[in-house]
Formats: sequence, structure tokens, C-alpha cells
Amino acid sequence: MTERVEIKDTFGELQERLKGSKDSFGRLMREVVNSGVCTHCGACVATCDFLIWDEVAERPKLVGKCTGCGVCYVQCPRTIIAPRDLIGRYQSAYTGRSLIPEIKGQDGGVVTALLLYALEKKLIDCAVVTAKSTEEPWKPVVKIVTTREELLKTSGSVYSHSQTLIGLIDAIKQGYHSIGFVGTPCNIDAVYKMWKAPFGLVRLYMRANILAIGLFCMDSFSYEGLRSFLELNKISMSDIEKMTIKKGKMQFIQKNGEILEVKVHDLDRYRSSSCQFCTDLTSENADISVGSVGSPEGYSTILARTGIGLEILLDAAEAGYIELQPMPRSKMKWVFNLARMKKAQQYTVRTRRRFILGYEEPTPTPPPGGELIEAKGEIKDTGTIIKDAAARTKMIKFSNLNLSSDQKEIEFKLINNSGNSLENITVKISHITEFFEDHKWFTNIDVWYPFEELEFSYPRVKENENEYLCEIKDRFGTIFTRKIEIKKLLAKLEKAKQSK
Repeated sequence: MTERVEIKDTFGELQERLKGSKDSFGRLMREVVNSGVCTHCGACVATCDFLIWDEVAERPKLVGKCTGCGVCYVQCPRTIIAPRDLIGRYQSAYTGRSLIPEIKGQDGGVVTALLLYALEKKLIDCAVVTAKSTEEPWKPVVKIVTTREELLKTSGSVYSHSQTLIGLIDAIKQGYHSIGFVGTPCNIDAVYKMWKAPFGLVRLYMRANILAIGLFCMDSFSYEGLRSFLELNKISMSDIEKMTIKKGKMQFIQKNGEILEVKVHDLDRYRSSSCQFCTDLTSENADISVGSVGSPEGYSTILARTGIGLEILLDAAEAGYIELQPMPRSKMKWVFNLARMKKAQQYTVRTRRRFILGYEEPTPTPPPGGELIEAKGEIKDTGTIIKDAAARTKMIKFSNLNLSSDQKEIEFKLINNSGNSLENITVKISHITEFFEDHKWFTNIDVWYPFEELEFSYPRVKENENEYLCEIKDRFGTIFTRKIEIKKLLAKLEKAKQSK
């Protein structure tokens, strides 16, 4: 006789096991439902007493308090939760640091120490690495290094793309056959394809052996963009001693000891466009992957993925080049969580358009000294049209309202937070004098995609300045209005200056 399973008890047991998880209904909504990839299968609703299926909105709806147990999230067919799916295959996980005193690399200098061990033990003939240009500070340049002295000069991270594959092919052409290669996930993917794919160039013709050491990477930035950002803050690239990213913030550590710290999100305009499509945090195709996530200050998280990678890693530790400790399982969750964030980008890709506005009445043509950008796109049937007034007021997210550094422009961002493409949108920005609007500017957006972010920079009116108005409409009427008070922005700016 088949034993009957009590479903309620089963759900309760699973909730207990998942207690403390951050995989809540909010995350499910953000990553799956609002991004438009929900399959409408009902798995989340079927497994939670506090969820129902909203037939009108065609999405799950919370009707009680979410406990954050995560059952709805882990049952969803669109979420990525298995460790192998998040960070790829690996044999062992460690936390470690260099034991070589001369190495002053990023997060423990493990990568430099491993390459040094491989060079000095004749396991590799050379290493292809990224260094900082001596002519243009912090500009990445590819180096082929063969000696201890050359290698030590290249330690430290550079947060801009580097054409490392050119260095790899050059090294092979110069006759090196055993090569250490260091790169970000996208670089490692290129090496893997050239080395392992049926028609890969290295596999077919060059016959080189490559030790691929991959770096953890969440973002890469344009060199020119970072330089211009620092110049806006009256800092020269030559003044920077070190750059590092921790807990969602990028630190620019200057040689005089001062630190400029900004949210990584605030540097989005300088972020490489390819990063919006990358879902690999940990260089899944490397022999050894190295990053800081999950390890304490001064240490690196190390994933040994292949047999040769694990052997070299353990041998380097035994020879005294690095210190290794098993990575606690409790710390690996930080790697998994960040990897999940990057995997979720495949569902929440956001492209940005920047609007530098001039005054225009009444037709939108580019003003002198200004640039008017009209967004173009193909109009598609996007399904549900939100007509309910209460729901429509939450369709747009308004954020990052500030004055520019020279106080001449009002800057802010708008995000389509509806989860659907919005069509035939009109954005109007104007100055308000008593009950009248002047200095109006308009633009039309054919299609505004889900979670697409628009940046605006609007010049201030100097005479009798009072308030400004941002208004957004679609064919059903006004979606969003926001008054912008200059007095509050000036007070905010002054408070920020005083706190420094």
C-alpha cells in the first residue's frame, strides 16, 4: 500500500529548511514577474498559502505577509539556484593569500603568486597579463612576462577591458608553448573557444598549452569614462593609487590617502555595454578562478575547476607561495548570491538613453548648444495594457534627482517599472512660474522597454527660478508627474558639502 504524503507538512518542512533565505516573493517579482519572463505556470501560487493568481493583472499576488522562506522562488522554472548553474563546475573552493612579501596585488595577490610559482618551477614559459600603462596611468596594456621582476610590476586590478587575446596569440607566435593566461570571464571564454572548440585556432594549428586563470568580474568600465568621471571630481588618474569594488561601491584610493567612494550603479554610464549581457561572474571556463567575494580583507576566494588547476594550486601552497584554507560553506553563499544577480541579468537587461535637454517651444528640435535625442523603436503588441489609475501611478520610478556639479543642470533618472513595454510616450519638462509653464521641452518615445533607464539633464532657468515639472503621458493620459523644487536641491547639495 502506498503511503500517503501530507502535502501541508511537506511544505512546512521545506519552509523550515529554507528559513533565513533571501529568496523571497520580492525577489521573484523583481527577477521573474516584472522582467516579463514569468511562464504563468502557477508554481509559486501552488506552493504558498499567501499567494493567489491575479486574473486581471495575470501575475501572482501576495495576500498575506511574506515570511521570506523562499519556497515560491525555488519552485519557479525561471530562477537559477543550483550551485553548478550559478558558478559552473569546480572541484574545490579555498580562501587564500600570497606569502611572497614583494607581491602587493589585489585581494591577497593570489594570481601573481600562482603565476610566479608556475614561472619559477618551469611549468609555463611566460604569462600573458594586463598591466597599467606607464604613459597613461590606469590605462590597461597587455604584457607578455617571463621573469619575476616583470611579473611583480603587473600586480593589481584594472577595471577596464584589455585585448588580452592579442597578447596570447603574440606569445604563441614568439615560440612560447606553455602559457599562463589571466583574464576576465569574457577573455577566458575566448581562450576556451580558441583552445577547445572543434575549429578553434589554437586547437587546430598552434598546439599551445594554456593555464587559464580567470578573475571574478561583475563590471568593466570605459577607461575614458573613468578618467572623465575623476576629472569631474577634480582628481587626476595619476593621483590614484588603487581602485577596488566592495559591497556595491567602487573606491578610488588616492596616493595622499584620500578615498573617493561611489555606488557602482552611479558609474553605469561608463560601464561597458557588453557587461549588460554577461552572466558569468566567476570565469566558469577557467582552470582556476580567483576573486574577493566571500573572503575577508586581504584574502581571495579561489575555485579550482580542472585537475591541472587543482594540482598547481596545491603545489604552490606546499611550496610556500600561497596560503590556502578550505572555503567555509557559509561564506560560499556570498559568491552564489552575487552570481545569481549576474545570471538574472539575462532577464533584466536595461539599456540606457541619455537626454541632454535644451529649451524648446513647442516643437522638439535641437537647440543651440544642446542635443535632442528621440528614442526610436519598433512598436509591438505587448499584451496587457494597464488602465487602472492606481496601478498607473506606480509604472514609473523617479530617482537620482540632483544638481550637476556646476549647479547649472537638473539631473534625474526615469525607469519603466511597469514590467511591460510602454508605447507612444511623451515626456515634458518645464519651468513653473506661479501657475504658468515656460521653457518647455518635449520628446516622444515610441517604445520604452521594461526596466529601461532614461537619464535626463535639464538646464536651469536663472531668472525668478522656482519649481520645475516633469510630466509623462501615454495615449490613455498622464502616467506620472513630479515637481522639482530647487530650494530642496540646493539644501541637499549644501548638506553634502558640510558632511565632507
